[in-house]
Amino acid sequence: MRRRRALSIVTTLAAVAAGVGLGAPGASAASAAAPKPHYVQLGDSYSAGNGAGSYTEKSCWRSPNNYGQRVATRQGATYTNAACSGGVLDDILQPRTLGSSSLRTRTYRVPVGAVDARAQWLKQAKADKLCGTPTQRDFSYTYSIRSSASAGRLFTATVRCQLTARPQINSVTTSTDAVFVTIGGNDLAFTTIVTQCLALRSASGCKKAIDSANSKLADMKKRTKATLKAVHDRSGGRADIYLLGYPHLINTTSHKLSSTYDFGKELDLLQRRGDNAQRAAMVELDRTTPGKGGFVFVDVKKDWGGLTHGIDPTPLGADNSNSWLVPVLGVGREYSEWVHPNAAGWGANALALYAAM
Repeated sequence: MRRRRALSIVTTLAAVAAGVGLGAPGASAASAAAPKPHYVQLGDSYSAGNGAGSYTEKSCWRSPNNYGQRVATRQGATYTNAACSGGVLDDILQPRTLGSSSLRTRTYRVPVGAVDARAQWLKQAKADKLCGTPTQRDFSYTYSIRSSASAGRLFTATVRCQLTARPQINSVTTSTDAVFVTIGGNDLAFTTIVTQCLALRSASGCKKAIDSANSKLADMKKRTKATLKAVHDRSGGRADIYLLGYPHLINTTSHKLSSTYDFGKELDLLQRRGDNAQRAAMVELDRTTPGKGGFVFVDVKKDWGGLTHGIDPTPLGADNSNSWLVPVLGVGREYSEWVHPNAAGWGANALALYAAM
Protein backbone atom coordinates (compact mmCIF):
# COMPACT_ATOMS: atom_id res chain seq x y z
CA MET A 1 0.00 0.00 0.00
CA ARG A 2 1.32 3.45 -0.89
CA ARG A 3 2.53 5.63 1.95
CA ARG A 4 0.19 8.58 2.59
CA ARG A 5 0.60 11.99 4.13
CA ALA A 6 0.63 11.37 7.88
CA LEU A 7 -0.11 13.34 11.03
CA SER A 8 2.26 13.30 13.98
CA ILE A 9 1.26 10.55 16.38
CA VAL A 10 1.94 12.99 19.22
CA THR A 11 -0.61 15.42 17.76
CA THR A 12 -3.14 12.62 17.35
CA LEU A 13 -2.77 11.42 20.92
CA ALA A 14 -2.99 14.98 22.21
CA ALA A 15 -6.27 15.49 20.35
CA VAL A 16 -7.71 12.30 21.81
CA ALA A 17 -6.57 13.23 25.30
CA ALA A 18 -8.19 16.64 24.91
CA GLY A 19 -11.57 14.97 24.60
CA VAL A 20 -12.81 13.93 21.14
CA GLY A 21 -13.83 17.44 20.15
CA LEU A 22 -11.33 18.05 17.35
CA GLY A 23 -12.61 21.59 17.40
CA ALA A 24 -9.56 23.87 17.62
CA PRO A 25 -6.85 23.81 14.97
CA GLY A 26 -3.32 23.05 16.15
CA ALA A 27 -0.83 25.89 15.79
CA SER A 28 2.88 25.80 15.04
CA ALA A 29 5.38 27.88 13.12
CA ALA A 30 5.76 25.12 10.55
CA SER A 31 2.04 24.74 9.92
CA ALA A 32 1.61 28.51 9.70
CA ALA A 33 4.22 28.71 6.96
CA ALA A 34 2.96 25.73 4.97
CA PRO A 35 0.09 26.05 2.45
CA LYS A 36 -3.22 24.97 3.90
CA PRO A 37 -4.43 21.58 2.62
CA HIS A 38 -7.86 21.46 1.03
CA TYR A 39 -10.38 18.72 1.81
CA VAL A 40 -13.63 17.91 -0.02
CA GLN A 41 -16.61 16.02 1.39
CA LEU A 42 -18.74 13.85 -0.90
CA GLY A 43 -21.50 11.36 -0.26
CA ASP A 44 -24.83 10.98 1.49
CA SER A 45 -26.51 12.03 4.75
CA TYR A 46 -23.80 10.30 6.82
CA SER A 47 -21.37 12.71 5.15
CA ALA A 48 -23.51 15.84 4.81
CA GLY A 49 -24.48 16.20 8.46
CA ASN A 50 -27.98 14.83 9.15
CA GLY A 51 -28.45 14.68 12.92
CA ALA A 52 -25.57 17.07 13.64
CA GLY A 53 -27.68 20.25 13.93
CA SER A 54 -26.71 23.83 12.99
CA TYR A 55 -27.65 23.15 9.36
CA THR A 56 -26.57 25.60 6.67
CA GLU A 57 -29.58 24.47 4.63
CA LYS A 58 -32.12 21.65 4.57
CA SER A 59 -32.09 20.50 0.97
CA CYS A 60 -28.90 18.51 1.51
CA TRP A 61 -28.84 18.88 5.32
CA ARG A 62 -25.25 20.07 5.42
CA SER A 63 -23.83 20.88 8.84
CA PRO A 64 -20.51 22.34 10.02
CA ASN A 65 -20.66 19.75 12.81
CA ASN A 66 -20.13 16.80 10.46
CA TYR A 67 -16.98 14.68 10.67
CA GLY A 68 -15.25 16.24 7.65
CA GLN A 69 -15.49 19.81 8.90
CA ARG A 70 -14.30 18.76 12.36
CA VAL A 71 -11.17 17.13 10.95
CA ALA A 72 -10.51 19.98 8.52
CA THR A 73 -10.80 22.54 11.33
CA ARG A 74 -8.49 20.53 13.59
CA GLN A 75 -5.87 20.33 10.84
CA GLY A 76 -6.20 23.94 9.74
CA ALA A 77 -7.41 22.90 6.28
CA THR A 78 -9.85 24.59 3.95
CA TYR A 79 -12.95 22.54 3.32
CA THR A 80 -15.83 22.12 0.87
CA ASN A 81 -18.94 20.10 1.73
CA ALA A 82 -20.60 18.80 -1.45
CA ALA A 83 -22.32 15.83 0.23
CA CYS A 84 -26.09 15.64 0.15
CA SER A 85 -28.72 13.81 2.16
CA GLY A 86 -30.24 10.98 0.16
CA GLY A 87 -27.17 10.80 -2.07
CA VAL A 88 -26.35 7.73 -4.13
CA LEU A 89 -23.23 6.85 -6.11
CA ASP A 90 -24.69 8.32 -9.30
CA ASP A 91 -25.01 11.74 -7.63
CA ILE A 92 -21.23 11.99 -7.33
CA LEU A 93 -20.91 11.96 -11.11
CA GLN A 94 -24.23 13.43 -12.25
CA PRO A 95 -26.42 16.45 -11.35
CA ARG A 96 -29.32 15.83 -8.99
CA THR A 97 -32.69 17.51 -8.61
CA LEU A 98 -33.53 18.59 -5.06
CA GLY A 99 -37.07 18.64 -3.73
CA SER A 100 -40.22 19.46 -5.66
CA SER A 101 -40.39 22.03 -8.42
CA SER A 102 -42.39 25.25 -8.10
CA LEU A 103 -44.12 27.59 -10.56
CA ARG A 104 -43.55 31.32 -11.02
CA THR A 105 -45.47 33.68 -13.32
CA ARG A 106 -44.31 37.09 -14.47
CA THR A 107 -45.09 39.60 -17.23
CA TYR A 108 -42.25 41.40 -19.02
CA ARG A 109 -42.08 43.87 -21.90
CA VAL A 110 -40.17 42.41 -24.81
CA PRO A 111 -38.49 44.39 -27.60
CA VAL A 112 -40.64 45.23 -30.60
CA GLY A 113 -40.06 42.70 -33.34
CA ALA A 114 -38.25 40.26 -31.05
CA VAL A 115 -37.65 37.05 -33.01
CA ASP A 116 -37.99 34.84 -29.94
CA ALA A 117 -40.13 36.45 -27.24
CA ARG A 118 -39.87 33.33 -25.04
CA ALA A 119 -36.10 33.52 -25.05
CA GLN A 120 -36.21 37.23 -24.21
CA TRP A 121 -38.62 36.56 -21.35
CA LEU A 122 -36.49 33.71 -20.02
CA LYS A 123 -33.34 35.84 -20.12
CA GLN A 124 -35.06 38.53 -18.06
CA ALA A 125 -36.50 36.01 -15.61
CA LYS A 126 -33.04 34.58 -14.93
CA ALA A 127 -31.56 38.06 -14.56
CA ASP A 128 -34.24 38.84 -11.97
CA LYS A 129 -33.66 35.48 -10.25
CA LEU A 130 -37.36 34.77 -10.54
CA CYS A 131 -36.91 31.24 -9.19
CA GLY A 132 -34.90 32.46 -6.22
CA THR A 133 -31.29 32.63 -5.08
CA PRO A 134 -29.62 29.28 -4.28
CA THR A 135 -28.24 28.99 -0.76
CA GLN A 136 -25.21 26.91 -1.80
CA ARG A 137 -22.51 27.53 -4.39
CA ASP A 138 -23.14 24.19 -6.07
CA PHE A 139 -26.93 24.73 -6.29
CA SER A 140 -28.70 26.33 -9.24
CA TYR A 141 -32.23 26.62 -10.59
CA THR A 142 -33.31 25.04 -13.84
CA TYR A 143 -35.88 27.24 -15.65
CA SER A 144 -38.38 25.72 -18.08
CA ILE A 145 -41.36 27.64 -19.49
CA ARG A 146 -44.62 25.75 -19.05
CA SER A 147 -47.07 28.22 -20.65
CA SER A 148 -47.04 31.69 -22.17
CA ALA A 149 -49.21 34.38 -23.78
CA SER A 150 -48.52 37.73 -25.43
CA ALA A 151 -50.43 40.99 -25.77
CA GLY A 152 -48.57 43.52 -27.81
CA ARG A 153 -45.20 44.10 -26.23
CA LEU A 154 -46.26 42.37 -23.03
CA PHE A 155 -45.28 38.73 -22.67
CA THR A 156 -46.54 36.64 -19.76
CA ALA A 157 -45.15 33.23 -18.96
CA THR A 158 -45.15 30.63 -16.21
CA VAL A 159 -41.86 28.95 -15.52
CA ARG A 160 -41.15 25.72 -13.69
CA CYS A 161 -38.31 26.18 -11.20
CA GLN A 162 -36.28 23.14 -10.16
CA LEU A 163 -33.46 23.37 -7.63
CA THR A 164 -30.52 21.28 -8.83
CA ALA A 165 -27.19 20.30 -7.32
CA ARG A 166 -24.27 19.97 -9.68
CA PRO A 167 -22.34 16.66 -9.71
CA GLN A 168 -20.50 16.33 -6.40
CA ILE A 169 -17.28 15.48 -8.22
CA ASN A 170 -17.17 19.04 -9.61
CA SER A 171 -15.96 20.22 -6.19
CA VAL A 172 -12.78 18.14 -6.58
CA THR A 173 -9.84 19.81 -8.33
CA THR A 174 -6.13 19.28 -8.76
CA SER A 175 -5.70 21.35 -5.59
CA THR A 176 -7.65 18.83 -3.51
CA ASP A 177 -5.49 17.00 -0.98
CA ALA A 178 -8.06 14.60 0.47
CA VAL A 179 -11.61 13.51 -0.22
CA PHE A 180 -13.89 12.18 2.53
CA VAL A 181 -16.85 10.01 1.54
CA THR A 182 -19.63 7.98 3.10
CA ILE A 183 -21.81 6.48 0.38
CA GLY A 184 -23.61 3.28 -0.57
CA GLY A 185 -26.36 3.08 2.05
CA ASN A 186 -28.98 4.64 -0.20
CA ASP A 187 -27.87 2.46 -3.11
CA LEU A 188 -28.98 -0.41 -0.87
CA ALA A 189 -32.24 1.39 0.03
CA PHE A 190 -31.29 2.44 3.57
CA THR A 191 -34.52 4.43 4.02
CA THR A 192 -36.67 1.42 3.12
CA ILE A 193 -34.83 -0.73 5.67
CA VAL A 194 -35.31 1.89 8.40
CA THR A 195 -38.99 2.31 7.51
CA GLN A 196 -39.87 -1.37 7.29
CA CYS A 197 -37.68 -2.71 10.09
CA LEU A 198 -37.60 0.07 12.69
CA ALA A 199 -40.65 2.26 12.04
CA LEU A 200 -43.31 -0.16 10.74
CA ARG A 201 -41.70 -3.28 12.26
CA SER A 202 -43.01 -5.38 9.40
CA ALA A 203 -41.30 -8.76 9.33
CA SER A 204 -42.18 -9.40 5.68
CA GLY A 205 -41.34 -5.86 4.58
CA CYS A 206 -38.09 -5.88 6.54
CA LYS A 207 -37.01 -9.22 5.09
CA LYS A 208 -37.77 -8.05 1.58
CA ALA A 209 -35.75 -4.86 2.08
CA ILE A 210 -32.72 -6.63 3.55
CA ASP A 211 -32.79 -9.42 0.95
CA SER A 212 -32.90 -6.77 -1.78
CA ALA A 213 -29.94 -4.94 -0.22
CA ASN A 214 -27.90 -8.16 -0.06
CA SER A 215 -28.55 -8.78 -3.75
CA LYS A 216 -27.11 -5.33 -4.62
CA LEU A 217 -23.80 -5.61 -2.76
CA ALA A 218 -21.73 -6.88 -5.68
CA ASP A 219 -22.99 -4.13 -7.97
CA MET A 220 -22.40 -1.51 -5.24
CA LYS A 221 -18.78 -2.62 -4.93
CA LYS A 222 -18.26 -2.40 -8.70
CA ARG A 223 -19.82 1.06 -8.96
CA THR A 224 -17.97 2.30 -5.87
CA LYS A 225 -14.67 1.43 -7.54
CA ALA A 226 -15.62 3.19 -10.78
CA THR A 227 -16.94 6.28 -8.98
CA LEU A 228 -14.00 6.76 -6.62
CA LYS A 229 -11.54 6.09 -9.43
CA ALA A 230 -13.16 9.00 -11.29
CA VAL A 231 -12.82 11.20 -8.19
CA HIS A 232 -9.15 10.26 -7.87
CA ASP A 233 -8.55 11.01 -11.56
CA ARG A 234 -10.22 14.41 -11.29
CA SER A 235 -7.75 15.34 -8.56
CA GLY A 236 -4.92 14.57 -10.96
CA GLY A 237 -4.16 11.44 -8.97
CA ARG A 238 -2.97 13.44 -5.96
CA ALA A 239 -5.88 13.27 -3.50
CA ASP A 240 -6.14 10.60 -0.82
CA ILE A 241 -9.65 9.12 -0.81
CA TYR A 242 -11.10 8.09 2.56
CA LEU A 243 -14.30 6.02 2.45
CA LEU A 244 -15.96 5.86 5.88
CA GLY A 245 -18.30 3.01 6.65
CA TYR A 246 -21.47 3.13 8.72
CA PRO A 247 -21.89 2.40 12.45
CA HIS A 248 -24.03 -0.44 13.76
CA LEU A 249 -27.59 0.84 13.44
CA ILE A 250 -28.96 -1.13 16.40
CA ASN A 251 -27.38 -2.24 19.66
CA THR A 252 -27.94 -5.98 19.31
CA THR A 253 -27.20 -8.82 16.88
CA SER A 254 -30.50 -10.53 17.58
CA HIS A 255 -33.96 -8.98 17.52
CA LYS A 256 -36.96 -10.82 16.13
CA LEU A 257 -39.86 -9.13 14.36
CA SER A 258 -41.72 -12.43 14.20
CA SER A 259 -41.20 -15.96 15.40
CA THR A 260 -39.18 -16.74 12.28
CA TYR A 261 -37.41 -13.54 11.19
CA ASP A 262 -34.47 -12.30 13.24
CA PHE A 263 -34.07 -8.72 11.97
CA GLY A 264 -31.14 -8.02 14.29
CA LYS A 265 -29.12 -10.95 12.98
CA GLU A 266 -29.84 -10.23 9.33
CA LEU A 267 -29.10 -6.50 9.65
CA ASP A 268 -25.79 -7.25 11.38
CA LEU A 269 -24.81 -9.64 8.58
CA LEU A 270 -25.81 -7.10 5.93
CA GLN A 271 -23.74 -4.35 7.53
CA ARG A 272 -20.69 -6.58 7.83
CA ARG A 273 -21.03 -7.66 4.21
CA GLY A 274 -21.31 -4.01 3.22
CA ASP A 275 -18.11 -3.18 5.10
CA ASN A 276 -16.32 -6.10 3.48
CA ALA A 277 -17.44 -5.04 -0.01
CA GLN A 278 -16.35 -1.42 0.50
CA ARG A 279 -13.06 -2.42 2.15
CA ALA A 280 -12.26 -4.78 -0.74
CA ALA A 281 -13.09 -2.07 -3.28
CA MET A 282 -10.65 0.35 -1.64
CA VAL A 283 -7.88 -2.26 -1.36
CA GLU A 284 -8.25 -3.10 -5.04
CA LEU A 285 -8.24 0.57 -6.04
CA ASP A 286 -5.18 1.28 -3.88
CA ARG A 287 -3.31 -1.61 -5.46
CA THR A 288 -4.14 -0.88 -9.09
CA THR A 289 -4.54 2.90 -9.42
CA PRO A 290 -1.46 5.00 -10.26
CA GLY A 291 -0.93 8.36 -8.64
CA LYS A 292 0.28 9.92 -5.41
CA GLY A 293 -3.03 9.67 -3.58
CA GLY A 294 -4.26 6.44 -2.07
CA PHE A 295 -7.52 4.77 -1.10
CA VAL A 296 -8.43 3.97 2.52
CA PHE A 297 -11.52 2.33 4.00
CA VAL A 298 -12.25 3.64 7.50
CA ASP A 299 -14.29 1.26 9.66
CA VAL A 300 -15.93 3.53 12.26
CA LYS A 301 -17.51 0.73 14.30
CA LYS A 302 -14.58 0.45 16.75
CA ASP A 303 -14.76 4.16 17.59
CA TRP A 304 -18.49 3.74 18.13
CA GLY A 305 -17.83 1.00 20.70
CA GLY A 306 -19.16 -1.70 18.38
CA LEU A 307 -22.85 -2.26 19.08
CA THR A 308 -22.78 -0.14 22.24
CA HIS A 309 -24.20 3.07 20.83
CA GLY A 310 -26.70 1.74 18.29
CA ILE A 311 -30.45 2.28 18.59
CA ASP A 312 -32.48 0.09 20.93
CA PRO A 313 -34.98 -1.60 18.55
CA THR A 314 -37.43 -2.45 21.34
CA PRO A 315 -40.77 -0.90 20.24
CA LEU A 316 -42.06 0.21 23.65
CA GLY A 317 -40.01 1.66 26.48
CA ALA A 318 -36.78 1.70 24.50
CA ASP A 319 -33.89 3.35 26.33
CA ASN A 320 -31.82 5.31 23.82
CA SER A 321 -30.01 7.49 26.33
CA ASN A 322 -26.76 5.74 25.39
CA SER A 323 -27.36 5.86 21.64
CA TRP A 324 -25.17 7.95 19.35
CA LEU A 325 -27.87 7.76 16.69
CA VAL A 326 -31.06 9.83 16.61
CA PRO A 327 -33.85 7.33 17.31
CA VAL A 328 -36.99 6.95 15.24
CA LEU A 329 -39.53 9.50 16.54
CA GLY A 330 -36.75 11.23 18.49
CA VAL A 331 -38.16 14.16 20.47
CA GLY A 332 -37.52 17.48 18.74
CA ARG A 333 -36.01 15.76 15.71
CA GLU A 334 -37.16 15.76 12.09
CA TYR A 335 -37.70 12.71 9.91
CA SER A 336 -34.47 13.31 7.97
CA GLU A 337 -32.50 13.10 11.22
CA TRP A 338 -33.80 9.69 12.33
CA VAL A 339 -31.15 6.94 12.50
CA HIS A 340 -28.32 9.41 11.86
CA PRO A 341 -25.44 10.33 14.18
CA ASN A 342 -25.99 12.81 16.99
CA ALA A 343 -23.14 15.02 18.21
CA ALA A 344 -21.32 12.12 19.89
CA GLY A 345 -21.68 9.96 16.78
CA TRP A 346 -20.27 12.62 14.49
CA GLY A 347 -17.40 13.06 16.94
CA ALA A 348 -16.66 9.33 16.84
CA ASN A 349 -16.56 9.41 13.03
CA ALA A 350 -14.19 12.38 13.18
CA LEU A 351 -11.84 10.48 15.49
CA ALA A 352 -11.88 7.43 13.22
CA LEU A 353 -11.02 9.56 10.19
CA TYR A 354 -8.41 11.57 12.08
CA ALA A 355 -6.65 8.38 13.17
CA ALA A 356 -6.76 6.95 9.63
CA MET A 357 -5.03 10.03 8.26
